Amino acid sequence: MDYQKIKSIIVLGIQDYFKKNNFQKAVIGLSGGIDSTVAAYLTVEALGNENVTALFMPEYTTSKQSHDDAHEVAKRLKIQAITIEIHQVTDFFKGLNKKFSCKSEIPLANSKARARMMILYYYANVENALVIGTSDKSETMLGYATKFGDSAADIEPIGELWKTDLIEFGKFLKVPESITSKKPSPELMEGKTADSELGAAYDVLDKILKLHFEEKLNADEIIKKGFDKTLVGNIFERIKLNEHKRKMPPVIGIPVRYF
Repeated sequence: MDYQKIKSIIVLGIQDYFKKNNFQKAVIGLSGGIDSTVAAYLTVEALGNENVTALFMPEYTTSKQSHDDAHEVAKRLKIQAITIEIHQVTDFFKGLNKKFSCKSEIPLANSKARARMMILYYYANVENALVIGTSDKSETMLGYATKFGDSAADIEPIGELWKTDLIEFGKFLKVPESITSKKPSPELMEGKTADSELGAAYDVLDKILKLHFEEKLNADEIIKKGFDKTLVGNIFERIKLNEHKRKMPPVIGIPVRYF
């Protein structure tokens, strides 16, 4: 990968989008993970640190490591970092879990991502800013994101980068080693990492995703290349089930003659 060229393309893309839409300020949810870190680095390069604000929004499942990493990134980039705890939001939805007799962890986990996006857009409205997205291509293709949560944004600077490529890109940008070396985790559920939820590490997942989306191979063709049959089947099933996350909500068409 030509990291310098990729950096230039993304930075120019951010600058062009903000200029065309008459915005100067940006806000980003900084989690301490590789995605938001790289997105923050590129946004600061594009807009200047005086125009970028980071919101760190911890709750019960947020680790101290994430806190330390997020604030280290803000310190290095010399951007304003505002901490907004969302424990009360989590507690509210825990109450709804009991009211609705919900046994699954997923609704509560998704509520955290959506709460964070509401706060980001509230801040964006207050400061006349745009929200920077932090979704990479691996997450998007797998649908490993919360609809109208962490998948909601005004612009997605790193949306064309696979997770494994993004980690290497992070090293090129000289982000903290503690971020590039740790296992990815959305920290929405206690003790859950991306590996455990997706069934494999990203270095394996990305190989399968690239074979499918870039080389247009089907599941059987990928399995013949030596990948585990069950894993490939699960990935293809996930891609199919989450296809709706990669599209805008459909509009039901009505013929003109009925108006």
